[in-house]
Amino acid sequence: MAWLRKIIEKIEDAPTGFFFWLSSFLSIIALRLLIENWLDFLRSRSGLFIFYEFTHTFLFFLIAYIVIVEFLKRILKSTYQKISNILLLGYFMILTPPILDYFISGGQGFWSFYKFDSLTGLFWRFLTFFGDKPEIGITYGVRIEVALAIIFIFAYIFLKSKKIILSFLGAIGAYAIFFVLGTFPSWITIAFEGFSKGFLNVGEIDTAELFLSPVRLFSREIPEILSSLNIKMSIMFALFLTGLVFLGLFLNYKERLIAFLKNARLPQIIYHFGLLSAGAGLALKLNNSDWGISFFNIFAFFLVAESVILAWLSSVVANDIIDRKIDEETNSFRPLIKNIFSEKNYAAIGIMLFFVSILFSAIVSFKIALLFLIYHALAWIYSMWPLRLKRFPFVSTFVSALASLMIFISGFVFTSPNQSIRSLPFSIIALLVISLTLSLPIKDFKDIEGDKNDGVETIPVFFGEYWGKVIVAGGVFLSFLLSVVFLNEPRLFWWALALGGFSFWAIINMEKENGGPVTCRNIFWWMLGNVSVYGLILVKIIFFTN
Repeated sequence: MAWLRKIIEKIEDAPTGFFFWLSSFLSIIALRLLIENWLDFLRSRSGLFIFYEFTHTFLFFLIAYIVIVEFLKRILKSTYQKISNILLLGYFMILTPPILDYFISGGQGFWSFYKFDSLTGLFWRFLTFFGDKPEIGITYGVRIEVALAIIFIFAYIFLKSKKIILSFLGAIGAYAIFFVLGTFPSWITIAFEGFSKGFLNVGEIDTAELFLSPVRLFSREIPEILSSLNIKMSIMFALFLTGLVFLGLFLNYKERLIAFLKNARLPQIIYHFGLLSAGAGLALKLNNSDWGISFFNIFAFFLVAESVILAWLSSVVANDIIDRKIDEETNSFRPLIKNIFSEKNYAAIGIMLFFVSILFSAIVSFKIALLFLIYHALAWIYSMWPLRLKRFPFVSTFVSALASLMIFISGFVFTSPNQSIRSLPFSIIALLVISLTLSLPIKDFKDIEGDKNDGVETIPVFFGEYWGKVIVAGGVFLSFLLSVVFLNEPRLFWWALALGGFSFWAIINMEKENGGPVTCRNIFWWMLGNVSVYGLILVKIIFFTN
């Protein structure tokens, strides 16, 4: 036993990092998918099927990994790195189910996915190790895999703790985790339909109807049963993974998480979410479409909204790194300036947010993922060298306006027929680009000193603070009036005049810090509220008034 403990300790103490772990984990997932397709004689599959097979498999095993690591960490009072290293080695077991099923079935293979049942049925299946019918759902190979994983976890806990009861409890807890994940669609269906049908009345057929029926996300429909299951579970697992990661960060890295969230620029998050929602709502209204209030439409929209937020946060990280010199003078509260994160770790967070935003948006729509990729590209050339277009007045805000337009169009594409912008009037595109180009410089007044020292010629730097206020305030006021012209809606004139005039007053009278009600730090809130009021009035007049 001593020699085995030494081997385990050597594996635990291996000098691994996040990117080493990620590449190893992805390699194991790739091998699993290769084995499954090889045993199916590399049957011709669509790129769509392969992508969603990957996202489903990746997210399922990633969630299982995270939950088991957290579970073992709390039982053994060990570190994430030690347990992660051991579990990564044990994860080669996920390669066995397709091989075992292939040989047990005589080369025919079994259909391995999930076990569907009612609440009562799930209870009995838990007690009987997934119950009957191992030829479909939780197959022979999957059950052997789970049994081996439980034995592995039991042995690891015992070798580390030398406590037999703790080892048994750990094995039972691990089995419970595997069981919930293996029956996950049933739990979702029970939670969703239980209020209307009664929680004990939701059965296997209800789960099959919800998850195996053709998927329709507004105008996008995929009739294949397997692709439908993969898409639906990818959406649910992506959102579940987000909640899981957030909870884990809160429990283990609370200070860093709060510092990062405080730096997220909440008005900008609301602004981005508003652009996405406005685009989606406009497409539904212009095309007289069904608003599509269905289970997976709602969660698909949540996933796109999350991708928008992650894309914005990724741009925040990149901007904070390149603007470190500026922030040292005018934004000393930034987490990078306060050394809450090292620059290397902060950059790793930004890279991860970038890839996750693209992956999650691609689960819903490849077109939206492409638009988000363009958003990231615009954010990069805005902040980063060698272009660093934020140095040039009006050019910088024009690039920001185009990035914002990508978010608006993403919402429009999400709900429009055939995921197209054919019905999107050019006047609305022009209005958004012009208005945002004129209005977005309001964010630059808080960084005048830092921008000036770093050679960033924003409008308040180039024209001076006073004339900068006049120019930006005039641009915002003009934007309100242009909405009347571009939308060809005279009924908006007096509202545009009043709210545009208020915006002009607020910008002209804003103070640098806490000298008055409107400051350079809170001006975005004032503008966000003002535009929101105008937006509600616009919607009421155009869409709900004859």
